[in-house]
Amino acid sequence: MMLPHLTNADIVTMIALALLGTLIVALRSQHLTIFGVCVRALLVDIGAVLIVLAALFLPELVL
Repeated sequence: MMLPHLTNADIVTMIALALLGTLIVALRSQHLTIFGVCVRALLVDIGAVLIVLAALFLPELVL
């Protein structure tokens, strides 16, 4: 089984999803402290990276 490598498009997708998610978290978290917003934004960023990696590796795992 050959593992796929990350292309520039994959990295750009990760960054775009992370920025969009962070923006949504920041806009919806009006009652949280700055620390709470930062923690949620960090979790969203980690989730964005995991989503792109799952989409990249899922076809290899299914076959």
